[in-house]
Amino acid sequence: MSFTEHPLRRWAVDEMRLRRFAPVRANCEIYQVVRLIEPAERSSEDQWLINARPDFDDWTLAARHGSGHTVSGIYFLWERHTEASTLTLIFPTDIPDPVRHNYIQWLENWPGGVVRATQIRVVPDSVNIAADLSAIGISRDEMVCCDINSGIRLWSDFSIHGDGYGRLLITAGDLGEGERGRIIQRVQELGNYRNLALLGFPVVQQYGPQLDQLEHRLSDHARRVALADEDDEVLLNDLAGISSELELIRSATSFRLSATAAYAEVAADRLSSLDVQPILNFQSLTDFTERRLVPASRTCSVFRQRLRDIAERISGVMHTLDVRIDSRIKAQNLALMRSMERSTQLQFRLQTLVEGLSVIAAAYYLVGLIAYMTQGIAALNTDHLTDIITGAVTLPVMLLIYLFVNRLRHKVLKETGAENTHVE
Repeated sequence: MSFTEHPLRRWAVDEMRLRRFAPVRANCEIYQVVRLIEPAERSSEDQWLINARPDFDDWTLAARHGSGHTVSGIYFLWERHTEASTLTLIFPTDIPDPVRHNYIQWLENWPGGVVRATQIRVVPDSVNIAADLSAIGISRDEMVCCDINSGIRLWSDFSIHGDGYGRLLITAGDLGEGERGRIIQRVQELGNYRNLALLGFPVVQQYGPQLDQLEHRLSDHARRVALADEDDEVLLNDLAGISSELELIRSATSFRLSATAAYAEVAADRLSSLDVQPILNFQSLTDFTERRLVPASRTCSVFRQRLRDIAERISGVMHTLDVRIDSRIKAQNLALMRSMERSTQLQFRLQTLVEGLSVIAAAYYLVGLIAYMTQGIAALNTDHLTDIITGAVTLPVMLLIYLFVNRLRHKVLKETGAENTHVE
């Protein structure tokens, strides 16, 4: 190639080619199984797909899809989805039963749990429809019958038969094998995605009562917050417990409910693309699908919305508590500041009193100093040596004390200034 290829180009091309169905003859049988594959089972599936497969003359395998073909007309399709794998075998009607059994056994022993298993018989026309229905065991009591794309007619009772498979009978119509395969693929995808979507409904039924209790507790908690007769810390702890339980429910249901919404949407698209035409006195594919899928998917959607609403309510109650606690803290801070202000005023008054007393003490000592100097001067004429010495040393001692205090003061100020310059 003379151009630089984007690293995702081939992935995009493979993705578009991923879900091609094999050509379907006008007279054949199709077995399809959809299995949920746990992450721990993926390696077992790979081993089974590669090492246990029966003979195919043509075999193609990629990371998420594979196909096989024999010269006798047997087709195999494998497709890996996010959480499931779809396996399809197509047999011409003239394939011997022992050969057919070998391939079917390989299909039935595949790892994973079966979500849907169907056996489809394609017949050229509806001339012997009564005998064909009886041959595959479709019950007429709740039979679905309708026309779909290009005049193809479909019959099924959509029940699980004794061998674990559902049954569909489809007329071939006046179509090519490729177009017939694409229409049957739409029919199968409708059923597969319908079953996968319905897996979310039991989850809602399981966690619905817990969510009801959680809503009741939250309403009671909101009432307690409004009454404001309990300690805020207790209310906050209770609310945190409710929030934790909600997160547990959300984490346990999030993936399944999201998957249900996606599967239900794809199933609705497939149903629309089939252009179902009802037949008088029979239930149509649209009636059968929407009768349970639509209520179930709406119930799951409502459950998801309830989870979001409860989370918003918890946030609102939490905000109310935060405002109340913040207001209380501000009130406590205001009271503390007022108390500190009263203490400062008291200290100032005490300092003023001490300063007043200090003036009296200073005056007393100053008068004493003056008396010592006066006595020293007077003692010069009386030869009182003690008074003379006392008077003589008074002024030098005062000067020395002044110099010492002044030096000490400058030293402290200098050290304090040096420490402040190193503050980071």
